[in-house]
Amino acid sequence: MPVKTSDIPARFDPQYITEDDLADLSSFTGMTADDCLERLRDYSSNELADAWRGKNPSSPSEIMEFYRSTDSYVWELMQWHASAARAPYWDALYSFVDYHPSSSGFRCVFDFGCGIGTDALFLAERGYEVTAVDVDGPALEFARHRFAQRGLHAQFVESTSEIPEPGQLFDAAVCFDVFEHLSDPLTAAQALVDGLRPGGILLQQGAFGDDEVRPCHLKTGIERFSGLRWHIHLAGMGMKHENSLNYLKCAGLRRWLQRGRYGLWRATGLWLIKAGN
Repeated sequence: MPVKTSDIPARFDPQYITEDDLADLSSFTGMTADDCLERLRDYSSNELADAWRGKNPSSPSEIMEFYRSTDSYVWELMQWHASAARAPYWDALYSFVDYHPSSSGFRCVFDFGCGIGTDALFLAERGYEVTAVDVDGPALEFARHRFAQRGLHAQFVESTSEIPEPGQLFDAAVCFDVFEHLSDPLTAAQALVDGLRPGGILLQQGAFGDDEVRPCHLKTGIERFSGLRWHIHLAGMGMKHENSLNYLKCAGLRRWLQRGRYGLWRATGLWLIKAGN
């Protein structure tokens, strides 16, 4: 279900940063581990926000070019991923590996907008075959570096479009904190759903909160999909909320039930909670 984002602060406490994480940062940046830790603790999202406002990207190509050029996102994501505030995302990942281990037919995972590769690492360490996708830039370079440092494998794909192109059916897809950066979140979400096999799992979070600290969360998406509306649109694609941030791609009657609930909402504004999640 949606997670409130309107009160997200500009700085997080990276209290769960590990020695491996610091070693990754140190070997990637050439800084000492102590300097990396100090940089992480001092980093503020205002840094990325100022860079965004300086470039003021508007078209999809300009937005993608921004992410290709900035290294602030490496520090932004590492600080966020090591904070207690990211607990709901870890809950979703642990729930997925508990209920859908790689040995049970959920081996192939498509991680769209993989960023610095934290979630891809988590899954690869547990035996999943991960395809990690993002724009070519410092964050994706760092993700590759982390996998090499730890002797793990993933298929890295440099994205040239904000719309996912899975190219095959996957057992699961991960898309955390990506949709709010896209000019057409619905088309992107539908492409991810189309790339899942029936019964596949989508781990997603669209942070469509009005967060002034992060102007890269596009206003058009916030206006259209904030609150429960993003969840409802996913139901209209035949997705059913299972638990945490995890959604199941329904088939048969269950799929049409979800689509029917969506149609009723479009026609009347009523959302039937008890008919499903």
